[in-house]
Amino acid sequence: MAKHQVADIRNVALIGHGAVGKTTLADLLLFKSGAVSRAGSVDDGSSVLDSDEEAKHHKHSITSTVVHFTHAGKYVNVIDAPGYPDFIGQVIGSLRAVETAIVVLSASAGIEVNTRRTFNVAGQEGIGRMVVVNKCDLENLDFDRILDSLRETFGNACVPMNLPVGLGPKFSGVVSTLEVPATVPAEAVADPKEWNQPMMDAIVEADESLMERYLEGQQLTPQEISAALSKAIAAGTLIPIFFTSSKTGVGVPELMDAIAEYALSPAELPRKATNAQGQEVALTPDPSGPLVAQVFKTRIDPFVARMSFIRVFSGTLKKDMSIHCARVSKAIKVPQLLEMQGHQHATIEEASAGDIAVVVKVEDLAVGDTITKDAGTFTMPPLKFPTPMIGLAVEPKSRADQQKISGALQKIAEEDQTFVLTRETQTKELVIRGMSELHLQMMKERVAKRDKVEMISHPPKIPYRETVAGHAEGFYRHK
Repeated sequence: MAKHQVADIRNVALIGHGAVGKTTLADLLLFKSGAVSRAGSVDDGSSVLDSDEEAKHHKHSITSTVVHFTHAGKYVNVIDAPGYPDFIGQVIGSLRAVETAIVVLSASAGIEVNTRRTFNVAGQEGIGRMVVVNKCDLENLDFDRILDSLRETFGNACVPMNLPVGLGPKFSGVVSTLEVPATVPAEAVADPKEWNQPMMDAIVEADESLMERYLEGQQLTPQEISAALSKAIAAGTLIPIFFTSSKTGVGVPELMDAIAEYALSPAELPRKATNAQGQEVALTPDPSGPLVAQVFKTRIDPFVARMSFIRVFSGTLKKDMSIHCARVSKAIKVPQLLEMQGHQHATIEEASAGDIAVVVKVEDLAVGDTITKDAGTFTMPPLKFPTPMIGLAVEPKSRADQQKISGALQKIAEEDQTFVLTRETQTKELVIRGMSELHLQMMKERVAKRDKVEMISHPPKIPYRETVAGHAEGFYRHK
């Protein structure tokens, strides 16, 4: 029997630019839900999510991290994705595993480069989107400027679901625009009644019958509004905005309530796959249906070995069962299933439709692979990653590491699809390519700490070739 009802599962990803407080917000969600006993901190290295040595040293996420908590009867999986553009590959994989993307931005910095990019990637994936304006406790904030820039950049579907009560050091709470209280605090930055109409318009736009009743002046029940709100998020007619401070915790309980109530369940956003006849079909997230799952992340842990993070879209994946992967023409046995909480894990017996689990010690699985019970039944759409453009030639500092360097770099390439390793046939150099110099530097640090291989790097040699460069005449007789 499934551990959680599909309707009670919420899979969300925290995305956006770097240094906006996504990881701190995720740590706070875990603490306020009772999943952990204290709120972790990125600054002092106690974060449940940033457990890698490189992330602790640089104080920002490098890989995506999966955690979970329970709130208001809903089981919530949260994937915290890196914010810097250099690690966009981790974001792309994370968005395949969720139904709702929560785009986090800083109230002081506003919309930054990777805010736009991740917002658009989530839209291309076809999942619901919410926006969280974090760090509302900072000074010199302009509420109108923040809201105008969001609606100008992302469209009028962006509507605040709550409004800040005070800004900066006076940020003390939020007031709902959906359920406007009888008494509005005097410190509220705007009148929530002014935003109630745009909110209702965005909600009913996704449901024609509801829109007709609403325009005729009929009163909608709270249950109808709640169901229509999730439908509007799925259709993209509503992108609700929330205001929080991950430092003080103000606005976070309201965000948790909204995730539990309005974030999409797997049943509200069925995914599509290609069947054996080459037809695109919708997958029903039924635990008793045919098994269809996909690997969205690979991690090679020095203690746990190879870990394949899997999102189950249909059916049930069980420990010790035999599965098939379209890329590998043989049956694969699942030796162990894990449930992740940051870097900690617990053994589970099965993962049903809507769940996120980890298969360990299976070398045949790679990112993007579709997993089924029987060979050739369904195939999920491939994950599309950008082409890495920055290259460096590398070699080990020590001759003793000559044999180890290729294996160490191959691990990185399996974990990160925007990192490519090649051996140039003409120059005989080992060349690594990534999204930026920072990206490649981080990967070099990971190899040094995990595999104890120190490398030196330099620009790759250019394989020049001789060719005819001009006109010439000549005569020759051979006897």
